[in-house]
Amino acid sequence: MSTGHPDTPILEMRGITKRFPGVLANDQVNLTLNAGEMLALLGENGAGKSTLMNVLVGLYRADEGEIIVHGKHALIHSPKDAAALGIGMVHQNFKLVSTMTVAENVILGIRDLPFIPHMDAVSSRIREISERYNLNVDPQAFIWQLSVGEQQRVEILKLIYRGAEILILDEPTAVLTPQKAQELGQILHVMQAEGKSTIFITHKMDEVMAFSDWVCVLQHGNVVAV
Repeated sequence: MSTGHPDTPILEMRGITKRFPGVLANDQVNLTLNAGEMLALLGENGAGKSTLMNVLVGLYRADEGEIIVHGKHALIHSPKDAAALGIGMVHQNFKLVSTMTVAENVILGIRDLPFIPHMDAVSSRIREISERYNLNVDPQAFIWQLSVGEQQRVEILKLIYRGAEILILDEPTAVLTPQKAQELGQILHVMQAEGKSTIFITHKMDEVMAFSDWVCVLQHGNVVAV
């Protein structure tokens, strides 16, 4: 496993509880993440992993508990709130428009811009990020021209472009070949070296050993091992 940076936690989730009708999805879950760490959130389907992360990115509201980001209590009621705190998520189903270019997808949906960015400047920034993190993304390519692995890298780039410091990847290798999964692992290590923190949701032990600094195991909505 790789070595993280033992600094003040960039993220703390304390006592997170989330209920649905007839289901206790998360039960008093605690989680801590330091800057530059890679955390594996491990568990079988239905263990509560995605629910916990959907709480973190504002898709769900926790019934109990608190979230602390950079030492301050955070109110996350929407993905916009999460993004403003530097938190973003790559879902299993990508949020890309196939008939638009990479550059157009990257800026699509960004609100509160003081001005409409020139696409040449957007493309230049995308190339810079792509080179820095070994993402190998062409800003002028149309999404429909890209492989699944390339589309996933666009989603990662989109988060970095928007200032994410904590990136959540939901079962990121489920759609990848073994070779592409290995390449993703290399990208994650580059991100770690640049100080990004990553949480990846998985049920594969080999990914845990290859990618993570530490592991949080969920079972039936409870943390059973750290």
